[in-house]
Amino acid sequence: MDYLRKQYDKMSPAVRTSVWFTFCNFLQRGLSFLTVPVFTRLLTTEEYGICNVYFAWFEVFVLFTSLKIPYEGLNNGLIRYEKDKDGYTSSVMGLVMSLTVVMFGVYHLVKRWIDSATGLGGCLMLLMFVQLMFQPALMLWINRQRFDFEYRKPVIVTVLSTVLNLVITVLAVLNTTYKAEARIGGFVIVQSFFGMVSAVILLVRGKTFYKKEYWKFALGFNLPLVFYYISQMVMGQSDRILINYFAGSGKAAVYGVAYSAATIVQLAISSVNGSLYPWIYKKLKEKKIQEIRSMASKICMFVGGITLLAGLLAPDIVRIMATEEYMEAVWIIAPVSAGVFFSFLYMLFASVEMYYGENRGISLISILCSVINIFLNFVGIQLFGYYAAGWVTLLSYIFLALLHYLLMRRICRSHHISGGILDERFLAVISAGVILMSFAVMALYRLGNVRYIVLLLIIVTVCIFRKKLYRLLRQIRKGETNER
Repeated sequence: MDYLRKQYDKMSPAVRTSVWFTFCNFLQRGLSFLTVPVFTRLLTTEEYGICNVYFAWFEVFVLFTSLKIPYEGLNNGLIRYEKDKDGYTSSVMGLVMSLTVVMFGVYHLVKRWIDSATGLGGCLMLLMFVQLMFQPALMLWINRQRFDFEYRKPVIVTVLSTVLNLVITVLAVLNTTYKAEARIGGFVIVQSFFGMVSAVILLVRGKTFYKKEYWKFALGFNLPLVFYYISQMVMGQSDRILINYFAGSGKAAVYGVAYSAATIVQLAISSVNGSLYPWIYKKLKEKKIQEIRSMASKICMFVGGITLLAGLLAPDIVRIMATEEYMEAVWIIAPVSAGVFFSFLYMLFASVEMYYGENRGISLISILCSVINIFLNFVGIQLFGYYAAGWVTLLSYIFLALLHYLLMRRICRSHHISGGILDERFLAVISAGVILMSFAVMALYRLGNVRYIVLLLIIVTVCIFRKKLYRLLRQIRKGETNER
């Protein structure tokens, strides 16, 4: 403990902040994963499906009411207006709230059409606009604290809000017959409460609701990125929305459970990304290309292994997470998990593109792939049922990774990097292996004993090569520390 304390004391404010916010991210994602078994048992499949659809549509509406400024576009303004960070933050909050009011007015003009399109109804849409009004204020406050390397208060708020969300929503669901509305309402109440408090704090400190210069800068910076944000939203949410439309909320619930199971892979990737990308930037700057090739290959093997593990354990994961009503989700987990692997792969390529300033190419590729994703989901779900959405997710991310790979190759040629930045042949082999294993593990689902034998062999292999894996993790950690 003393050693850990000494190491912690040696950390810079930036590193400490990163560590604590990583902890918060794991807490939120982990608790979200752990609450799935609770709500799948308290709610019917139709009710759980409504909740999934609600949160999917929230991601759509928040794009237009906030332009993602509180979530991804705040730092640039804080750097530009360093002498009036409080004023800029409170002014951005004023902009987001004003956009939300305008959107609420638009909603009432076409209320019947939107209610029909979303399948949510007036009550849930009202709750959504309450959340749209106040949750961005909470995110603005948290990200402002992060910018200033303040982590104590955000950590306390994150832990408190996460626990309260669980307690209040469970109590609300247990004490009403309108369980889907209770689940959503409990969440909205907690988020909105902390959002309101955050809004008051920001306004008191900033004393600015509207300033033309600040609004103009925020809009000018984020509006060009709207198509990129839309593409991200489409890739992440369109499948659940279309499943609800064509197959009903019950099937959307089953698909939601499968997606939650894939969170295991996403958590593993998130734990790597925070250290890997700064390390890649550093090595690119130092022109140490061979080190990047070696490290990227090892990381891809690690992520591929986690993907395989999630696919193998799919039946067991579903039994833990949900009831027998959700067992169909087993056949979706493998392709969705593989899709998460290819999303990691495309981000690996994109990190190189971002280093060399290829933002336009990134946006164009994202838009193209989002259009393909919608088209394939639209056709596939109607022809083959909601199972098709899992394979569309995989195909979309494969195509996304392929296009980013081609863009990265063009960048390598233009900067005269012979042999490429990554080991392309090795990555091709790993990618092909992930696709083939996605099919193979599904064939094992009806052969319980064989599946466990394969799992045992994987565990033995990991134990044999544990020292190499440990050295790899230490290498990543060292890269992060040096970068910081």
